[in-house]
Amino acid sequence: MRRSPVVSGSFYPASVRELTKLIEICFTSELGPGELPKKPEKLLERCVGLIVPHAGYIYSGPVAAHGYLEAAKFGNPKLVVLLGPNHTGYGARIGVWSEGSWSTPLGEVRVCSQAAELFLNNCKEASADVRSHMAEHSLEVQLPFLQYVFKDFEILPITMFPVGLTVCRSVANALDQLLRDHPSTLVIASSDFNHYEDDRTTRWKDQLAIDEILKKDPEGLYQVVARERITMCGLSPVASLLYMQSFSKVRLLKHATSGDTSGDRSHVVGYASFIFE
Repeated sequence: MRRSPVVSGSFYPASVRELTKLIEICFTSELGPGELPKKPEKLLERCVGLIVPHAGYIYSGPVAAHGYLEAAKFGNPKLVVLLGPNHTGYGARIGVWSEGSWSTPLGEVRVCSQAAELFLNNCKEASADVRSHMAEHSLEVQLPFLQYVFKDFEILPITMFPVGLTVCRSVANALDQLLRDHPSTLVIASSDFNHYEDDRTTRWKDQLAIDEILKKDPEGLYQVVARERITMCGLSPVASLLYMQSFSKVRLLKHATSGDTSGDRSHVVGYASFIFE
């Protein structure tokens, strides 16, 4: 099955020229890293992880660009695992698009059916399911960035409903087992941070979550999100990444809010990029 883009023309431009131009602006802008990534010539030899946002490119694209610039320094992955929240409520609790391809204005990317089979065999809570992906944007918006930076990679798209920590741990264990067979893998957890409060409140709440991520503490992250009512949409994907034993180090690359681009500080969304090694 081939998945056609559903937020092309809204979250990002539908034309190749305009999309490429906007991606480059995300990299070179003042809020972005300030430079274009060097296209990696070497193969990624050890797994790397990212947390990146998934809003419209004009809002969160520069923050996401920090993650993709840093990931490019490690090499070109053979496989990209895309782990994101299910905003729509459709489909399986842990939904895996297990075969076929996904397309964007920049071309088509194949799904790694072998990786999907391995993950499904090792995560009993996951199901092969397309409904959870058909209208979901959190993974789709990562593809044009990936296509701009990397080449000749396959993807494994996984969406998650909000789930408990036991399920997050199961997802993490299955991904750790997958990476033993696929060491040239980039794992991306897609999440925006606090939503629709003023800029000052959002930055404070985001920092509480950021502190737990930097400690690589999924239990602490769940506790602070519940206690402070932090509306972080990708909580379960991020917690799953934090549980993974494949990564021992994490760095914050950039934190900002939508107010930094829109100028409206009264109702903002928080965005952050991290890299895991």
